[in-house]
Amino acid sequence: MQQSIQPVAITVQANQAWQSTGITLDGSVGVTIAYQKGLWTADPTTNNGEPYDAKGCPGYKINGSQFSSYPLHDNQLEGALVGRVGDSGTPFLIGDGPTTVPQGQKGTLSFVINDDLAHQHGNGLKDNQGSVTVYVYPANTAPDLSAPLVVDPPQTAPGIPNATLLGPLQHLLGTWTNQPLGSSGKGGTDAPFSYNVMPLPQKDPTSPQNYILKNSSYYEELTFTAIHGPVLNRGGIGAQVAYTVFYSQRVYFADGQNKDALVHAENGSLLLLGDIKQQLGPYGNGNLPGLGNQTVADSVPPTQEFNLVKQVAVPHGNSILALGSYTYGSGAPTIPTAVVLPTNVDTTPYRTLSQVTNPNPTYTLNPNQALVDALEIQAPDAYIKLTVSSTNGKGAVTNIGFEQQHANVASYDFTYWLESLDGGVSYTQLQYSQTISLQLPMSGGSVPFPHVTVNTLTKKSS
Repeated sequence: MQQSIQPVAITVQANQAWQSTGITLDGSVGVTIAYQKGLWTADPTTNNGEPYDAKGCPGYKINGSQFSSYPLHDNQLEGALVGRVGDSGTPFLIGDGPTTVPQGQKGTLSFVINDDLAHQHGNGLKDNQGSVTVYVYPANTAPDLSAPLVVDPPQTAPGIPNATLLGPLQHLLGTWTNQPLGSSGKGGTDAPFSYNVMPLPQKDPTSPQNYILKNSSYYEELTFTAIHGPVLNRGGIGAQVAYTVFYSQRVYFADGQNKDALVHAENGSLLLLGDIKQQLGPYGNGNLPGLGNQTVADSVPPTQEFNLVKQVAVPHGNSILALGSYTYGSGAPTIPTAVVLPTNVDTTPYRTLSQVTNPNPTYTLNPNQALVDALEIQAPDAYIKLTVSSTNGKGAVTNIGFEQQHANVASYDFTYWLESLDGGVSYTQLQYSQTISLQLPMSGGSVPFPHVTVNTLTKKSS
């Protein structure tokens, strides 16, 4: 089994032949190589004497069997970064990358500049100058989404409520993933109807706005399970019962430089609150042994403004309590335009296409468009809308000290659309839009940046 491959930066010299990275592959794990920095040249007389990066000398291609002393001579650029696995492995182009060495190749990984290694044409490596540095890291493997994230043990007990007492939450039970919608071929893990607008603080000459974007599409696994019993909040003469669903979420990059890597993990619960009379004694039977259904004298059920609660725990050091309610609707829901732009700052990065930071400016300016696009392919005929906010009631957000200073979560707003394709008999499509307000430090104070995530999921068949 492949020993763990640790990410490492490796500098490759232009005037040396094959250079070992010290990384030995057994074929079970792929590795990725990405250019970081540095310039070199394979011939000081080309490119007007200017060095170039690992992509190679612009316009100077090596082609033909007479150049067999070059690692690559099939119309590839001189001066490009080349790799191989094992001493007799077939050379492959790396260039600026990222380039992934696929699984199955065995041996030590080595690098070299694409030049005349045997000195058959001029000076060979002798007049080469400079070096380039690349980052080598293990390639991600796609996660196994075949099993639910949460499983409650089977149990029979008198306190376990009927699933119908969960109200709309009963339709969430099960595992949800990105799956193709209808016959479109879109919506699965390779082409999800999702988007993540992720602003991050960064103080560096390359980011004059003092922030960067890490926007992406993603896929996920989301499991809901009901706990085995109601949760009672006693008030003295009345009680509140919380019919509770736990959930666990794992989110992965769908494309880009870190495809299939885990980008987010979250656990939490959803509570449907009910108002009941308070039971008498610890177990409803006063001070007598056994269980019972007696209530305290003059018991009066309480009332509250919001009957839906979402509790969120995120391993950034954030905890969220949000309250709200739910409504039923017919046809397809109307998805509003998301608010994403911060105010009083330069928002050029939001409108500028970038493979790394902003791959879809259209979705960046309105992530909810991804939900609308999904509905155009597969529109429901009924839905349940569940909406919560940390600004409702006594909702709250708490953050660890570091986050308070650098990316304080100030508020949280979330909407589920549970959608039915059979007139409300079952709900098998789930869409959501989440907005977290991040307070990022800017000169003279802090600015709220909306961090918006949306996705369209399908319930897995049991």
